Amino acid sequence: MNVIGIILAIILLMVLVYKRVNLILATLLSALILAMTNNFSFYDLVMEHYSTALGSFIAKYFLVFVTNALFGKVMEETLLVSAFSNMIGRWFGNRNAVYGALLITALLSYGGVSVFVIVFTVYPIFLATFEKADLSRKFIPACIMSASCTAPLSMVPGGAQLNNIIPTLYIGTTPMAAPLISIIAALVTVGFIFFYFRLIFKESRIKKEHFDVSEDVKKRIQEFKREPNLPEWMSVLPMVLIVILINKWNLGLSTAVFAGTLLATFIGRKNLFSKLHTFNAGVANVGIASITTAVSVGFGGAVLACAGAQMILQAIISLPVAPVISLGIAASFSGVLTGNGGGGCDVAMNLLSKPYLQLGVPPELLHRIVAIATAGCSCLPHNGMLITVSDTCGFSAKECYPYIFISTVLASMVGLLTVIGLGYLYMV
Repeated sequence: MNVIGIILAIILLMVLVYKRVNLILATLLSALILAMTNNFSFYDLVMEHYSTALGSFIAKYFLVFVTNALFGKVMEETLLVSAFSNMIGRWFGNRNAVYGALLITALLSYGGVSVFVIVFTVYPIFLATFEKADLSRKFIPACIMSASCTAPLSMVPGGAQLNNIIPTLYIGTTPMAAPLISIIAALVTVGFIFFYFRLIFKESRIKKEHFDVSEDVKKRIQEFKREPNLPEWMSVLPMVLIVILINKWNLGLSTAVFAGTLLATFIGRKNLFSKLHTFNAGVANVGIASITTAVSVGFGGAVLACAGAQMILQAIISLPVAPVISLGIAASFSGVLTGNGGGGCDVAMNLLSKPYLQLGVPPELLHRIVAIATAGCSCLPHNGMLITVSDTCGFSAKECYPYIFISTVLASMVGLLTVIGLGYLYMV
């Protein structure tokens, strides 16, 4: 009954979030199922395990959320993102401008902009590029999710996202962990995503689907067309600085991102109407990102308090397969458990790092497998980021999830299998 209760709770969480129930309420209702099937009182489960895991996660990563939110808002308000978009757009041309927007999103993700902030930053870019390419807007959520939550988030060495940073705190690796294997996996994943979008864009044009315009869409496009008053190449400098500070100077993520924010503010100062307004607006985004992630971790903490969770994890670890394979399965389970990449990664590293190091998995390989598995398998219907993206783009999760699943979850699994396969060859 313990294991069945966990499965029912996770399914309920997916269904509730898919039906647009608030994530906090959905996790608490799902925790109620856990309590009823695992001999817990609901109060004890929430106060001793859910709230403890939630609070611990916020305490550990609060500054990361603050600096990420500030950086994203400053990049937007200083028009550095617009300048960057214009530069990339010229390289790709109107018909292929969407691929330029995908590249912009990926670089923002790699450079440390919070995924929750990215959607508000790049949505106008995708509107403008989809208008130029005359493509249906229904693909925009999948484009944003795939470009921000796959290769740049967890595969490309040196990235500044939580999934690539959390393992370094547990096992002493660096963000450059397993560089060759990671780059190969990233290239395979990007190739998969590229050909998938080529296919669905071609099918859409055959069906004579076009860019549909509403008044809100027109307004967002016009806002984005404000011309940045600065050299376009300078828009890249804040992101370059962040990556250098993290990987060459070994600075913490929050310190590096804050330095990038200061540089972005200085470069784009002529485009800022009010620095105070920009900083206030950036910090206002912290609550959404941190709470959405933290309640997912809280639910994961509640699940892990149940005997059934330990049974599932122990069964996975004991599978008669190579350790890298069972590690991929166990880490994927952590991603499914929380519905959040950073939260799932934290849970997985906490539970799996010691046993798998003892089984002989190299630390750098463990780092990369956990980062990719938890990022990809977290993008299921109960993922808070998915709901934020679909709502921002004006679609329900039901309307856009089939495209998101293939371009994000399935694409990440392709990358994960690549890393596991190459890692297995490396170990034997």
